[in-house]
Amino acid sequence: MSKRKRFKLITTITLIFTFLLTNIKVFAVEINSTDAESYLNYDSPTWGKVLPIGNHRYYAPDLRTCYCLNTGALNPTGQDYTEEIPLDGGIETIIYWGYPARDGSEWGISADEYRYCTQLAIWAYQKEASLSRGLDRTRLQDGTVPLSRLKPVIDFLVEKGLNKELPTFFEVTPSNIVAHQEGDYFVSEPIKLKSDYEFKDAKVTIKSSSNPGLKDVVKIKDMDGDERNTYNSNESFRVYIPIDAETGDIKIDAKATVELPASLAYATPVAGKQDMSLVNISPQAMNKDNVTVSWTGLNGAIEIVKKGDDGTLLTGAKFVLKSTDGSKIAETASENGKAVFNDIKPADYILEETEAPTGYLITNPVNVTVKPNKVSTVEMVDTQIKGKIQILKIDGETQKPLKGAEFEVKNANGERVATIISGDDGIAETGVLPFANYVIKEIKAPDKYTLDGKEYPVSISKHMETVKLTVANTKKNGSIEIIKKGDDGKLLEGAEFNLEDTNGKVIATQKSNKDGKVVFSDLKEGNYVLKEVKAPKGYNIVNPVNVEVKADEVTKLDLTDKATTGKLLIKKIDVATGKEVPGAKIKITCIEGLDKGKSFEFVSTDKEQEFTLKAGQYEFVETQAPKGYELN
Repeated sequence: MSKRKRFKLITTITLIFTFLLTNIKVFAVEINSTDAESYLNYDSPTWGKVLPIGNHRYYAPDLRTCYCLNTGALNPTGQDYTEEIPLDGGIETIIYWGYPARDGSEWGISADEYRYCTQLAIWAYQKEASLSRGLDRTRLQDGTVPLSRLKPVIDFLVEKGLNKELPTFFEVTPSNIVAHQEGDYFVSEPIKLKSDYEFKDAKVTIKSSSNPGLKDVVKIKDMDGDERNTYNSNESFRVYIPIDAETGDIKIDAKATVELPASLAYATPVAGKQDMSLVNISPQAMNKDNVTVSWTGLNGAIEIVKKGDDGTLLTGAKFVLKSTDGSKIAETASENGKAVFNDIKPADYILEETEAPTGYLITNPVNVTVKPNKVSTVEMVDTQIKGKIQILKIDGETQKPLKGAEFEVKNANGERVATIISGDDGIAETGVLPFANYVIKEIKAPDKYTLDGKEYPVSISKHMETVKLTVANTKKNGSIEIIKKGDDGKLLEGAEFNLEDTNGKVIATQKSNKDGKVVFSDLKEGNYVLKEVKAPKGYNIVNPVNVEVKADEVTKLDLTDKATTGKLLIKKIDVATGKEVPGAKIKITCIEGLDKGKSFEFVSTDKEQEFTLKAGQYEFVETQAPKGYELN
């Protein structure tokens, strides 16, 4: 059972549109709502739930459609609506495209589905136009029908609203037509009664003629060749003028009645309830009388089809028509590939192009014959100016050519038109390119070279010219990585190195870190001398090393410092006799130095003993005295 909700609208309003003036009188109206299918679900950011959305349809008793203007607001019940409010132009636009002006059949959906889409589009538009919180159309989900069935319709309506893009109400196009000879008539091109709405029985008549006697003999025929004066929306007709008519024109008048929507918006009298929009469909009389069909009678005409050799229709070519004795008859210029000489006496002529469009070459003169009451068509083709682009890729220091550089060539629209690669001679060359401005950019550098990130503007402006450009690259730098160790295998911190060029100039100075590593980076390719200028405490400086650095490579070295050593002579003597005493045990401990904490023992003999020790401070302790002696 449907739920009925009611309120009243009381007002009188006159709406003025840019295309028509319509008076809409609105009396007290009772609005009914019924429960209906919610075709889609909505992931509500407010409730944190996925809920069905849009389960009401609003109608006036005469079945006029109403739309809710506040997402999430309560439905009005029982109050009279008296305060008219402006309706946003975007919402008006959506209603022009939406239900009930259109029924959704062009989308393959039902009228109720199309109405549903119109309501959701209004809410989505309000959010995206920052009018209210609206709804986020990206949060719509499948419901009883797939989202993919209705989402394109909603998107279409929202985009129309955001762009304020009104439908075509009633147009007759084109409005200025030149009729050409077809058999016994001058015949216009098709003239279309255009509208985004459906109408029937539009009346087409001859409003006026440069020769009043023609009104009764000019024929209006449909595209099947049948003579008639009434047409439906988006049908076309052609105008037929007898071939014996003098040069002139006629004015066409077209009248149609188009049913258009008009909307009234009202504010809720109770806070938190719905504002509403009432849609009225009313027939509007429309008239277009600005269509002119002209023709050239008796004398002939010349129509030039002006193309480039690439098929482009050209604007701006200038022509002169001369008689066979060289006298100038007339001048004209092409627009969108066409140029016309009208009212030309039958005779033989010479057609000369005096100025070609930018980027093209002037073509040769053409002989043309003009016949009575006929249009002589001449196709004149200009050769487009073309050329090549040649890039020489070189080493920035040695000037030697480089192979393997890859370049892209883009036109003024940013479209890639060519990709070229330099060969052994360093040259990269495009094929033939049309007259235009281009931008050259290197997208891949030769091996071991730095990519050149610049953009080079180039123009092809002379026919078959090769535009030359030289682009230099810099080799990538290399680096040196040193691992510094002692001869005991220990990684050494604090070793200081100078890196010198072959002339002895110091390039950089670095110290080894706790991992024994020293790095010299960003070095140009070449030969260097590595000198240790300060060794870690307790070690000797290593000899200088010659190093070759290669582009984009890391040269690795292991350098070992020898520990500083000394000799220790020890003998145990009797203080009274001065003679050496064997049998004493002595412990020697390194208390400061490379062997700090290390100990060893020896036993004295009757001779002096020699020991080799690493640099440092040592402690001597007698742990056992010789037999018959006291411990020292």
